[in-house]
Amino acid sequence: MEQTLHLDNRANSEILLERARILAKPLTKEEETGEGVEVLSFMLNGERYCISMEYVREVTVLRHLTSLPGTPDFILGIISIRGRVISVTDLRVFFDLPRKGLSDYNKIIVLSGEGMEFAVLADQVDGVSWQNLSHLTPPPDTIRGIGKEFLIGVFPGPLILINSRVILTHPRLIVDRSRDKG
Repeated sequence: MEQTLHLDNRANSEILLERARILAKPLTKEEETGEGVEVLSFMLNGERYCISMEYVREVTVLRHLTSLPGTPDFILGIISIRGRVISVTDLRVFFDLPRKGLSDYNKIIVLSGEGMEFAVLADQVDGVSWQNLSHLTPPPDTIRGIGKEFLIGVFPGPLILINSRVILTHPRLIVDRSRDKG
């Protein structure tokens, strides 16, 4: 047991050192001179999407999801993260993309901003990267299901940039208790 724990600590140390080396990497000329955005990229139904890190509070594994009756079908339920109760939204359903079942590998991305906080489901989280805004092109007309209002554009790769502010303030995702009072 002690030897296993020692190996786990060594493996964790190596992982942390590798992350530190990557984060300490100097910026390229393009990153220094071009106007850009730091994004978190993730997979949904086999396509790569990204969200500005400005709105990302944290990323965690989806665990202990509690479903809520009477909520729209794009609301998977709620979870507790360190004592905070957070709703989980399935963007695939919200964007009218094909549904896919949940797995042990699903991650959630907690978004925060514009007075709102909720999590979105991701099939896989790829990581954080710097994207030069000069490489951003308008969303093509061929993107189906997702309303153009939710997209800012597409980076090469392709990497689809979601408009986090619009998602965080969209009326379908905001619970307004004042409307329930009669």
